[in-house]
Amino acid sequence: MQKPLSLNDRSFRSMIEGNFLYADKTEYIFNLLDVDKFNCCFLSRPRRFGKTLLIKTIDALFQGERKLFEGLWIDGSDYKFEKYPVLNFNMAYYEISTSDDLISIIKRRLIKHAEKMKVELTSGYSFGEMFGEMFGELLEGVYAKFDVGVVILVDESDAPMADHISDMELALANRDVLRGFFRCIKQNIDYIHLAFVTGITRFAMTTLDSGSNNFVDISLLPEYAGICGFTPSELDTCFEDRLEVTLDSLKDDGGLPQGVGVDDLKAEILKWFDGYNWLGNERVINPYSILHFLRKKKFASYWISTGRPSHLSALVRACQGKSAGLHSIVS
Repeated sequence: MQKPLSLNDRSFRSMIEGNFLYADKTEYIFNLLDVDKFNCCFLSRPRRFGKTLLIKTIDALFQGERKLFEGLWIDGSDYKFEKYPVLNFNMAYYEISTSDDLISIIKRRLIKHAEKMKVELTSGYSFGEMFGEMFGELLEGVYAKFDVGVVILVDESDAPMADHISDMELALANRDVLRGFFRCIKQNIDYIHLAFVTGITRFAMTTLDSGSNNFVDISLLPEYAGICGFTPSELDTCFEDRLEVTLDSLKDDGGLPQGVGVDDLKAEILKWFDGYNWLGNERVINPYSILHFLRKKKFASYWISTGRPSHLSALVRACQGKSAGLHSIVS
């Protein structure tokens, strides 16, 4: 029996090598990587919904690590597992007090990528200087060295805005920095194989019309509805044995009547932890909630207990009495 899927953030590598359970999302990813369809895309999903794991899985694919994917759908496909240079950015990892902090964070990340790939950078080192020239120099240098397009993976792209939504001045300043970041991607598209961006909100994308209008928003495309979270069919294939154990525990504790079966349990799970449908044929179950439910073997509001929707609350407070406040932050 495989270990349960970890409740903590894990890389795809550590999950596979640690024999943790993994819901196979590689068919979705295979379709996503059709660069003839689009090579810049954005996916929005709520927090704790598996966006970071998705990014790390895509990263492993582009590193050409086929062994990690043995037995998964993509291993039996015609995917070539070719290796590409990958630039990773997670915008939620850092403390940001000013927009200059965000600029410095991005520049340090660019420098780290350049050092790793042994590409020399000559621009952008001065304090206060924007990163545009440095970013372009890195993309051009990596492309020239490896003779293949660069893969750019950006996780939690809206964090520098959403985390400071109560400080409108800082949020808007960070928005302008992000606009410059995505404009660099657009301006250097000839060097890019794929740019894939995630976020909780569309703040960082809807406000970047001039800088990111080459991005396709796949958040509501039916073919990607189940790319994060667990579908009801995955609940069966991944957790069949655990559902039986959980059902017995709930009946023993009085959480469910003695006469109910696994199908009744699954119906109750959908009532508690469903509520998501991104225009697909299947509804999607919040992974954080279902994993805690199977561990604790009782129904509870697990997802909301991880934190109040502080971004929305702060935005409402910030805009009280300011009819144009909400409009200004998203336009």
